[in-house]
Amino acid sequence: MSVRSIQVNCVEGKKADLRQAAAVKKYKPDIIFFEMPSVGGNPSSPFNRYSIKKKPFAEIEKIKKGLRKEAKKTPYALSDVFVWENIESLWRMGHDILLFNIDAPEELRREGMLRRKSISLSRAKQTWEFWVYIYVRETIMAHFMERVLKKRFGKKNIVAAVFLQSFHWQHVKFLLTHPSKGKIWRYYFGRFPKLTPATITKELKNRTPTLFQFWEKYSIW
Repeated sequence: MSVRSIQVNCVEGKKADLRQAAAVKKYKPDIIFFEMPSVGGNPSSPFNRYSIKKKPFAEIEKIKKGLRKEAKKTPYALSDVFVWENIESLWRMGHDILLFNIDAPEELRREGMLRRKSISLSRAKQTWEFWVYIYVRETIMAHFMERVLKKRFGKKNIVAAVFLQSFHWQHVKFLLTHPSKGKIWRYYFGRFPKLTPATITKELKNRTPTLFQFWEKYSIW
């Protein structure tokens, strides 16, 4: 199976970013990978359970309503309203699109957001804890993406819209090449020459129980 990946960012700013919605309309993807948390370890959207003629369009209206409400506080949430409208349009025209939420569980995402509130992103990137969080989160993304693409879907060619931020997509592409343990360690933690896996395990266990649990589950060292 040949996979053509179309990656598009979304600026989390003070207005809607229409690039992802435009990509849905232009490329008519077979699959969309969202930077949204999976539920119960399953990246597949409930919409995938329905045939093209039986999609629950009323549920889309509920989603859009919720996004418009959220946009009053975070305006960029409107970006997703236009994405959903274009997905709905293609479904109604008979073009099925399968949807997958491949981000880490909300529990881990929330851990990162809470820590970001007390430190700038540039400073966070200078700490090994940030890179543990990024490594675990992106390992989950790569795992889900690979799992989905192994299904083949009965097609020779697949167009996949990847709605991950470029920062994550760059790393996920690296992980999808199945690099060695050493290469992965250098990629994420090479900037900390004195750091070891044992140090991470010990320090996280004492300081960050949530991140420790995910590290224990997904660490390959």
